Amino acid sequence: MINKVKNTLKENLQSIYPKYNIYLEDKKSNEIVKPALRIKVVNKTTNNQRDIIKQNVRLEIIFTVDDDEKNKLYWDISDTLDLELKYLNIDGTLIRTGDKISEIVEGELHFKFQIQLEVTDNVEIKKLIKGIRIESD
Repeated sequence: MINKVKNTLKENLQSIYPKYNIYLEDKKSNEIVKPALRIKVVNKTTNNQRDIIKQNVRLEIIFTVDDDEKNKLYWDISDTLDLELKYLNIDGTLIRTGDKISEIVEGELHFKFQIQLEVTDNVEIKKLIKGIRIESD
């Protein structure tokens, strides 16, 4: 599911910024051609709630450019991302983004946000109740 999220985010960024290079986190920093946006998964937490698995995923978009007025550009990009990334459309489901943080660190814009995914646990028609397996007919 995380890879679907990253690929959807990459597609969204390509439509917003067609002239910028967009990379997933597996690209080495010395191979990145500026101006560039890099998508990175910061962390993921998972909570099991009966038949639903809830995943909280924190993502980061790192923007880097060589420009004399890059700080102004960074804050413009941050404002655009705030507006354009209100939701991510993952397989026809709109996922709201939240907890957005923008900061400039070591000459790069770091735009962080969080999403919550819910995955239904379809383990056939078997249920576990207090450690005892019960088969449904």
